[in-house]
Amino acid sequence: MTSLWLKPAVFAFSHHHGFRLTFASHKFPTRLRCSSSLNHNSTSLQESIGRIRERIADNGKVEISPSAYDTAWVAMVPEREYSAGGDKPCFPECLDWIIRNQNPNGSWGLDPGHPYLVKDSLSCTLACLLALKKWNFGHEQLLKGLEFIRANSWAATDKDQFSPVGFDVIFPTMINYANQLDLILPFDHDLLDSMILNRDLQIKSERNPNLLGYIAEGIGESFDWNDVVLTKQRSNGSLFNSPATTAAALIHSQGNNKCFQYLQSLLKSFNNFVPTIHPLNVYTRLCMVDTIQTLGIERHFESEIDSILEETYSLWQQKEEEIFADVTCCAVAFRLLRIKGFEASSDELAPYAEQDHVVSLKKNGVRTVFELYRASQIRIYEDETILEAVSNWTTKYLKQQLLSKTIPDKKLHKQVEYELKNSHGVLDRIRNKRSLDLYDVDGYQIMKTAYRCPAVYNKDYLVLSSQDFNSCQALNQKELQQLERWYTDCRLDQLNSRRDVLHISHFLTAAAFGDPQLSDARLSSTKTLVLVTCVDDLFDVHGSREESQKFLQLIQEWKEKPAVEYGSKQVEILFTAVYNTVNDLAEKASLQQGRCVKQFFIGMWVEIVTIFMKELNMWHEGAAITLDEYLSFSWVTIGSRICVLTAIHFIGIKLSEEMVLSSECTDLCIHVSTIDRLFNDVGTFQREKDEDGKLNAISLLKEAGGNKDDGAAIISKITEIVEYHRRKVLRIVYERGTVLPRKCKDVFLNTSKITQYVYSCGDEFTSPQEEIMNDLKSLIYQPLKNLPPVVKS
Repeated sequence: MTSLWLKPAVFAFSHHHGFRLTFASHKFPTRLRCSSSLNHNSTSLQESIGRIRERIADNGKVEISPSAYDTAWVAMVPEREYSAGGDKPCFPECLDWIIRNQNPNGSWGLDPGHPYLVKDSLSCTLACLLALKKWNFGHEQLLKGLEFIRANSWAATDKDQFSPVGFDVIFPTMINYANQLDLILPFDHDLLDSMILNRDLQIKSERNPNLLGYIAEGIGESFDWNDVVLTKQRSNGSLFNSPATTAAALIHSQGNNKCFQYLQSLLKSFNNFVPTIHPLNVYTRLCMVDTIQTLGIERHFESEIDSILEETYSLWQQKEEEIFADVTCCAVAFRLLRIKGFEASSDELAPYAEQDHVVSLKKNGVRTVFELYRASQIRIYEDETILEAVSNWTTKYLKQQLLSKTIPDKKLHKQVEYELKNSHGVLDRIRNKRSLDLYDVDGYQIMKTAYRCPAVYNKDYLVLSSQDFNSCQALNQKELQQLERWYTDCRLDQLNSRRDVLHISHFLTAAAFGDPQLSDARLSSTKTLVLVTCVDDLFDVHGSREESQKFLQLIQEWKEKPAVEYGSKQVEILFTAVYNTVNDLAEKASLQQGRCVKQFFIGMWVEIVTIFMKELNMWHEGAAITLDEYLSFSWVTIGSRICVLTAIHFIGIKLSEEMVLSSECTDLCIHVSTIDRLFNDVGTFQREKDEDGKLNAISLLKEAGGNKDDGAAIISKITEIVEYHRRKVLRIVYERGTVLPRKCKDVFLNTSKITQYVYSCGDEFTSPQEEIMNDLKSLIYQPLKNLPPVVKS
């Protein structure tokens, strides 16, 4: 009858039904020292919030770093009246930019660079050298660039280097072009022949015409430029929103006026350089939303986020090519829109589920595949086979990348590893802390060249999220001080239950519901969880059958009695703790709700204790039941319902009795509790399989199958049931216009993640203590150090 999330993991297990989290080797501080950042400079935070809002509001222009690679290709476009072989540049301002923007080491590209971006620097530098050599400009810069290539030519074939999209096709072609211009490069003939052979094989084997078109400057004159202009030109005049590809079309086939006008408009907008992709507004603004959410600061920008997603959904409905022509943008848009409750159909991801496109999609890079994986996890309907197919191949591919250690970006490697391991069990505050640890103000993304986008990577995000984290941590510490006083006042420290149940309960609650405004909800949920766990201990381990029966009688009568009438000190302590705490919570909730909720709170306790007693009697009697019969009542004793329905009365929203008793609320309780029950049963089974008579979903399935030891089939069946209930939860939570407000439904959703988080930290062979304890310490006890300086206006 193990209650809730506290017992699926560590191995002092009970005689009846569950694990105990027994962190014997860890000592919690008896006195907490609140973080000094609670009194941080609120003015500086407001300044950071203001600057971020300005970035969000700047809908007209997304700031993006210059692309030396693309600017060089634009610089190579001949003036139109000389395009048959002319000797004048069409865009001489690009040559001026190239001469003014060479890096001190002789390269072109991102500055500051990155040790794994040398291959990208080679590509940018060679493109700039071709432009200078073609128009006989910048002799001094050309010599410095050649020296950089000589010193770093090793990177061209280094598999540990980050490789720009299409590098293996484009770079050999640029070397050939350099030879035509009598530009001598330090690549021997054998290496060049090998690179060209590899290029030709890649071009021949590539089945995705869009990818070939995107990197067509690497194919050169043999490419059908007239066809690609005719069939792939965007409404803005570009080819694939790529300045380099568009410029190559003008070089090789004169393109058309729309190509020319696209490049002209870019140079006017960006002051004599071009970015590697344009437009990028939709994707960048979605990345801003995603970054703000993963850093845990979204509550400061709710209206701005709503506005961005409303605009994005309008573009989604209009089939805007900026979304649907970009795999990554489409995946991010789908995920964020669906989570927000917009009706984004998974049919739009159908092209990415087809086997013919899988190989090409992998060539787009791990980040693109990772975003498709994340999108595929937002499955809310039974028949969304498209998402299932995308999930299957992306999961397999990403696992292969992790095993082979072929994700050169170590931060991305950690992010992929964590998401795959936890899937639906990532608790919000833990995700926020991990994202904060991995956040890099000098972060970049890579397409045909690497680029930075200050709207996504900037110090304002880091300052605000760091200060916000420490502030929330200080609040959590104050909450824990209150809870420790309550625990002692209730004399729960005199029971056999370990003190750490309080710390773990509060940690899990704080990790799932991190908003500072939900402090009362965290306190009420933690107290309820601790009490349910202690009551379960009475029925499960420490109490006799007579004590359990007496406790049920007291709960049903709901009256304090003289000490001698409790029958035992354990029953007295436990009943008075439940009685006083529930009465206190009911009184506070009634004030917040404007109506009396006491009888509802008491009724939930009568129900859960009654079913505890039912399970105890069935265990003693050795009753034979089916899985369906077991799940029909065991979802209550896992404790999710009583914790959630207590907590939602403290989230600042008035809930009518009709709302709490609605079929929607009941369905959420059943679905969430069933997920928690099944995860718990999977986590406890191996340790209890040798003990007869226990009620457990795994053992019931084994008995139904004639006790054949087909563990894989049983786990598969359990997983199928869990996924069914998870889809139901997601669908109700994400749906708009329902009985319960979204803020209320999110409490249910976050609760459903807790058991998976605990279970994913270990199994019967691997103790979860270290990972959970590290997260607990990081979230509750250890303030961030070396905070970034506040950005001045």
